Amino acid sequence: MNTRHYSLLLLCISILLGQVSHAQCGNGRYLTTIFPTYSVTTVTYSTPYNLLMDIYQPTGDTYTKRPLVILAHEGSFVEGSRNSDSTCVQLCRNLCQRGYVTASIDYRLGTITSLLDSVQIINVVVQAISDGKAAVRYFVQDASTTNTYKIDTNNIFIGGNSAGAVLYMHVCYLDSLGECPNYIVNAMDSNGGFEGNSGNAGYTTKFKAVIDLAGGLNKVSFVGPGDKPSVNAQGDQDAVVPYTCGEPDPGVVVPITLCGLGSLEPQYNAESIYHWSLVFPGAGHVPWDNNPVMFPTVDSLVTNFLYTLVCGTEGVNEISQAAECDIYPNPASTEVSIRSSLPMENICVYDISGRMILQSNAGGKKNYDINISQLAKGMYVVRIYSGQGYMPVIKKLTIE
Repeated sequence: MNTRHYSLLLLCISILLGQVSHAQCGNGRYLTTIFPTYSVTTVTYSTPYNLLMDIYQPTGDTYTKRPLVILAHEGSFVEGSRNSDSTCVQLCRNLCQRGYVTASIDYRLGTITSLLDSVQIINVVVQAISDGKAAVRYFVQDASTTNTYKIDTNNIFIGGNSAGAVLYMHVCYLDSLGECPNYIVNAMDSNGGFEGNSGNAGYTTKFKAVIDLAGGLNKVSFVGPGDKPSVNAQGDQDAVVPYTCGEPDPGVVVPITLCGLGSLEPQYNAESIYHWSLVFPGAGHVPWDNNPVMFPTVDSLVTNFLYTLVCGTEGVNEISQAAECDIYPNPASTEVSIRSSLPMENICVYDISGRMILQSNAGGKKNYDINISQLAKGMYVVRIYSGQGYMPVIKKLTIE
């Protein structure tokens, strides 16, 4: 975890967040599970294309202005649905039980053959962007009319996993038609213009930040001064959505450019964009999907990032931070030393299948040695816990 973003929070949060109502923060809301049950309602949010979304609401919640998280699923823009992506579904459930209203959306998909034609796949992505915007407007329209979902329209968050993250990253960072290359302008012109033709016209596509899980942008330059905050996670060996700028799914998708976190991180810093980033060393595409080791870290990352934006400066002392940790030697053969900026409680070692094979109680030490002589050669993941209120740190370890 690159923890310099947390120090930026302390310096800049009052400027970036502006005036935030904190009345409904506290007592664990938005950080911990305070609602044991929830309901799921399926609605049609885009009448022109009969697109569905599942809306998750905490049972028994009496708050009348609640933050909203909208997520879009993975599937390379040719497959998947609102309930097929384990990461999106589980995030919707978890965040809902912490006090959010959440939604998982369907969006228009292309066919396998559309991956073989650059014009077709760009058109498919632009259609999905149009759908993603319509989903935001659905809730803004509801808030100004029937107010069924009791949404705080000043706290709407968008994002997704893989293709869904690509979708909402472009909703976030393509600010105007003038910023779009001609090939995107042409696709938008064919699909209702910049706001799209997916319905709920006349209402704003307003949101506060984006959740980017293994997503990317067609051009790094789409990120500019004053753009919205983001929380990002990606494996640095991702070949499906390139960690740095390159071709997605090489040999499968026609040559188009997609830039992942490795290229976006310097741009965020150059443009002073408030962001949190977590890189999974040695991992490929969406390593957290159905992974009991990786997913809780992503869940914690998203939860605490959102908390800073919903609750503002009053929540700074409550947010989870991550330690700076080093493991050496690495590669190793008999013993490794772990050095941490925070006291460590537990250290767990997992093999590449996600099975925990070693656990050690560090007893609050900042320096701790582990005997690994009984472990087979290969690659492992070390997860370091610094206690309640702090995010675990993930490190790659090679034993040779």
